Amino acid sequence: MYKLNRKTLLIIILLITMGLSLSGCKKGEFTGKDGIIAKVNGDVITEKEFNGEFEMLKNMYKKQLGDDILSQKTEEGKTYEDVLMDNLLESMILEKLIGKEMEKLDIMVTDEEIEKVIKVRYIDGLGGEEKYKEFLGANNFTEDFLKSSLRKSMMDEKYREDFFSKTEVPEDEIKEYYDSHKDSLVQVKASLIQAETEEDGTKIFERLEKGEDFHELATTESIDPVTAAKGGDIGYFAKGTLKSFHELEEAAFSLGKGETSDLIESQSGYYIILVEDRKEEYEDLKENIIPILKNEKYVNKLSELKAGADVEIHTKKKDK
Repeated sequence: MYKLNRKTLLIIILLITMGLSLSGCKKGEFTGKDGIIAKVNGDVITEKEFNGEFEMLKNMYKKQLGDDILSQKTEEGKTYEDVLMDNLLESMILEKLIGKEMEKLDIMVTDEEIEKVIKVRYIDGLGGEEKYKEFLGANNFTEDFLKSSLRKSMMDEKYREDFFSKTEVPEDEIKEYYDSHKDSLVQVKASLIQAETEEDGTKIFERLEKGEDFHELATTESIDPVTAAKGGDIGYFAKGTLKSFHELEEAAFSLGKGETSDLIESQSGYYIILVEDRKEEYEDLKENIIPILKNEKYVNKLSELKAGADVEIHTKKKDK
């Protein structure tokens, strides 16, 4: 079975609560005047397309997370079903706006592109047609729903890529962001050795003190097969990345380049960390800041599109 990750789905639902909500929504379905839910600069969102997608989303969440998930309430007191309904309409409005912008820019998502993604990512990626069908069934998807979802995400991706390619970020903005967020931007590159017991960890630490190579010991002695295969390398990471291993993160950011930690006790065993490199100077982090600022500008652009749109909502609630 190829179900979506439960934690991922919960995060998706929670993120929906952060969107802009439509006032006065109550439990049930949208029904619109003459079958029209909303008009966005003259383009219509029909009752049929909205309720079809809404039912698909509801069924997906219930199958993945249980029949009662949509009746549960957020911190704001709204049910997840209310939130899902509100923000589905909001996302469909934004989809219409992005679609019009893409027409102006002569950018499109073709059926062929969608079919290629399905073949590469889902059919070939999952191991063939039968596995693909299992995936659809396990997640309560129809193929039309999957294609529609892919089209939306690909539209957003193409529009975002076009915006990013045409957006310049002034040097003073980059520097200002660096000065304001330096602590969270700093990255360290580290390698680790994991031991099962304190005794094992102490023996490895003593061998390091005698001059044995850290990476060789990581390869031969570490009980973590993934990092051991890379000589202990875990790459670059920023603060907050290793939330489940805060002891390791705290140790890594307290060390200088080339320094090795003492034996660190954690819930999953004992560790020794070697800091290979630190990125903390402006020139080292500049390229990481640029996409952050471009994304902020992109979000502002979407807000401007919504603010400048002529949106008419023609709905009432059809309670169950």
